[in-house]
Amino acid sequence: MQNLILIVEDEKNLRCVLAAVLTAEGFQVLEAENGEQALAIIASNAPDLILTDQRLPGLSGTELLRNIKATHPEIPVIITTAYGEIEQAVEAIKAGAEHYLTKPVDEGELIALIRQTLGRRGRSLPPMRQEPRRHGLIGVSRAIEALLETIDLVAPAPSNVLITGESGTGKELVARALHQASNRADQPFVAFNCGAIPLELVESEIFGYEKGAFTGATRTQAGKLEMAGAGTLFLDEVGDMPLAMQVKLLRALQEREFTRLGTHQPLRMLARIVAATHMDLAKAVAEGRFREDLYYRLNVIPLHIPPLRERRADIAPLVHHFLEQICSVIGSSPTVTISSEALAALEAYEWPGNIRQLENLLERMVVLNRHGHIQRQDLPPDICQQNAGAGGSGTASPFDLPALERQTVLSALEKTRFNQSQAAVLLGISRKQLRTKMKNIGLLGDQDSEEDNLDN
Repeated sequence: MQNLILIVEDEKNLRCVLAAVLTAEGFQVLEAENGEQALAIIASNAPDLILTDQRLPGLSGTELLRNIKATHPEIPVIITTAYGEIEQAVEAIKAGAEHYLTKPVDEGELIALIRQTLGRRGRSLPPMRQEPRRHGLIGVSRAIEALLETIDLVAPAPSNVLITGESGTGKELVARALHQASNRADQPFVAFNCGAIPLELVESEIFGYEKGAFTGATRTQAGKLEMAGAGTLFLDEVGDMPLAMQVKLLRALQEREFTRLGTHQPLRMLARIVAATHMDLAKAVAEGRFREDLYYRLNVIPLHIPPLRERRADIAPLVHHFLEQICSVIGSSPTVTISSEALAALEAYEWPGNIRQLENLLERMVVLNRHGHIQRQDLPPDICQQNAGAGGSGTASPFDLPALERQTVLSALEKTRFNQSQAAVLLGISRKQLRTKMKNIGLLGDQDSEEDNLDN
């Protein structure tokens, strides 16, 4: 049987759930409730991959791993561990485990890891299921699930929302999702990029102007705020808004009315404001580049979009979605496909430009492709070289303890929706220790140093 996976788990309910998830993804599944039963199955029907719990009755997961590697060194083994068992996870990695996952296991992360592991070994993988998407967003990671749940909660409210995240993470897409999920969906969604317009035109673009208000104003023009009506005005890169305009926007938000340039006749403000920025606005406030009162007006409900490198489980669904979309737009039929090895390389890459970079790369790959299939060697050298630098497997060295710690901290944060106090409890450390680890692995910036000082 192809794509045969052996699940070794003594908790029957969990074993059945994992089996159902993998079966739904097109994998063949065998089950064992302990190490001895697993070895008997392997002797008669060697699987392509083994997923085993660390804590088992009789043989432990690590002991089972050593037995497997002694007789079938080619079979990759993934270990699942509970929080606080980092030492056992490291021991398993040293004994030859492919990877480890912390419980409760994230289904999307598990599927992505299995596909990546088998893909690197040249296995022919089952086709991806229809990519999960809701509100137009695609992804299976806990980060995306948490974001979708927040959108469901926030969308009906009239409150202003501030979306933060690195460039290319899809902030406008999230803003549109908020709009479509709200009772304003039948009203306009108007987007305005505060950093793409000359400073002297920002006010007239947002508030509009009357004929004769300034040289060249030959007709009356409604502004973006008026165009949005009772819908949503999306202010992208709001951190680039000039200070003088920040004052006027703040007044409009406070009084719920505004005036066009060249008139004193107030207009009622009905639109909901959704702002977005890639910069640290709290830091900009401290440096005097952004008004503190406007920051609090906009940041009523904060939404943060994690970078793609922190939600690698979303890469495969995004790749398949973009390939289908790009081929449809350029009229390429049938849809260009991608090899397991190429997909594994994409999943291991850091993506400094996030989703936008991924989409642009795939468009280039499709346009330049001559065979209807993207191979690993077709990818840019920087992506292949990054993977080669990690031993050619696209993963960290088995003995890279900082990488293991980073993965554990990230998993705890994702499972608690980045609630630091809850994540610290799961990891069995204090919140202060967690923040120190987050800072060491680049998850906290300089803007958080003040809070660290308060904790002392």
